[in-house]
Amino acid sequence: MDQQLQYQYLQTLGISQYVPRGTVYDETVYEDIVVESSAAKACADTVAKMDGQTPPVEQFEASAKVAKKPIDVATLVNLDLDNKKSANPAKAVSAPPVVEEAQSETAIEVSFSFWQASEELLVCTAVEGALADTGEMQLLTNILNAIGCGISRLPQMELIEWPPYPNASGDQNEVREFLGTLLSARLDSKPVKSVLLLGESASNWLLSPDQEQQKETGRVVLSEQVTALLLPSLSSMIENPQLKAVAWKTLQFLLPASS
Repeated sequence: MDQQLQYQYLQTLGISQYVPRGTVYDETVYEDIVVESSAAKACADTVAKMDGQTPPVEQFEASAKVAKKPIDVATLVNLDLDNKKSANPAKAVSAPPVVEEAQSETAIEVSFSFWQASEELLVCTAVEGALADTGEMQLLTNILNAIGCGISRLPQMELIEWPPYPNASGDQNEVREFLGTLLSARLDSKPVKSVLLLGESASNWLLSPDQEQQKETGRVVLSEQVTALLLPSLSSMIENPQLKAVAWKTLQFLLPASS
């Protein structure tokens, strides 16, 4: 048969390549046929999934038995797996660095209000979150008048704070030393005989640990001339009026001197 006419017949039948029987197969040609047939079938399957139809796929099967070697897929797609490293090598997962936290001292913040009620009487209260409100200041005014101060309003308040300036640091001993120095300076500048310490915080910070045993009596001797009287805080006496009786009992020490 004429070769050109044969080619036209094969094209009409949908055959793209034809190998007559008895022809010795070239291994490369056979592999090309297998690849083309697989690619055509995969393309047809994809189209079928997209439109819901299954178009007929013509497959060319070589009937001749040819002795061939197994197809090396790696060679077929030109991958040099033995010499080329993976494009995305697995990265070793390392544990995050251990950060040692610096054990910094807890910042100490305390504030105290001082009133020089008279030449001989100094009053100190701890500031617990906020300065004394109107009710607390009126109560303090009544207490001072009860012991003979005779004032209509409190004198100018002086605020003492730790830290004394931003970023200042110190432990409890340093804070006590700082507050004790300020209190001593105030006592030296005035002929003070009595100090009213209102609230546990005031007595805990302004008195030394050596004076701890004297706290139970409500009176602490600071020096030969000065005695500290320990009273409940103003806020606690407002919340619990019974504590006013406790404060008044302690204040009896001042009555003879002020009468």
